[in-house]
Amino acid sequence: MLKYRIHISSRYEHMRPLIQSIVKNGVPEGTEVIYKGRNTVYRMPTDSRPIIIKSFKRPGFINSYVYTTLRKSKAERSYLNSKKLQQLGFRTPAIIAYAEVRRGNKLLDSYYICEEVVGNNMRYWEEKPDADHVLHGLAQEMLKFHQAHIWHKDFSPGNVIYTGSPESGYKYYYIDVNRMAFNVSSRKKLISMFRSMHDSFDETARLARHYAQVSGEPENTIVAEALDAYKRYIDSRTLRHKIKRMLKL
Repeated sequence: MLKYRIHISSRYEHMRPLIQSIVKNGVPEGTEVIYKGRNTVYRMPTDSRPIIIKSFKRPGFINSYVYTTLRKSKAERSYLNSKKLQQLGFRTPAIIAYAEVRRGNKLLDSYYICEEVVGNNMRYWEEKPDADHVLHGLAQEMLKFHQAHIWHKDFSPGNVIYTGSPESGYKYYYIDVNRMAFNVSSRKKLISMFRSMHDSFDETARLARHYAQVSGEPENTIVAEALDAYKRYIDSRTLRHKIKRMLKL
């Protein structure tokens, strides 16, 4: 017998019938897909404003039990981490709900639902006319993460949305936050947030120079640490790809 675990933020309780329908029947056919990879992200219009539904890929056999007994599911972690970030002064899209479909102690489907934030992401920032303004603001945000001892393990350009302009200032919102650790004091782990914000040494160094400006730390030190984190990330990614190719032989 299937069991449905649904947790809805109090201000969105009026959406319970819609969320229950999604969880029990799946995302309605024809709903706009805005991302499809390991997980699928949908954009659904509602009477008030569009909502975003992230449908997580069903976990493998072992993890299907791990996520109900030993660890929280990715959907629940998305909800809880977003809530904690907001409490600490960071922005995320408004949190609506998370839900899980289980059979006994086995996790099947899971969803995280939030409001849509309309803005730009950090991809290809070098092509943006206001790139240095945006990077300066992002560097300030990174420093806030580090001062709060938060390690965002998936700090990548597609997971940072920003709104605003050089004149009005920028606001930064964080998505895909299920891979995150709090109370982290390791500088190496915190600095590793530079590793996947861009796929070039030059642009990673550019962000690091802005970080040095806002942190007051020596530019040479920050740039060297950021590029070391980037190089280690590229090396590990290259090694993983080689191993995967070898296993296919």
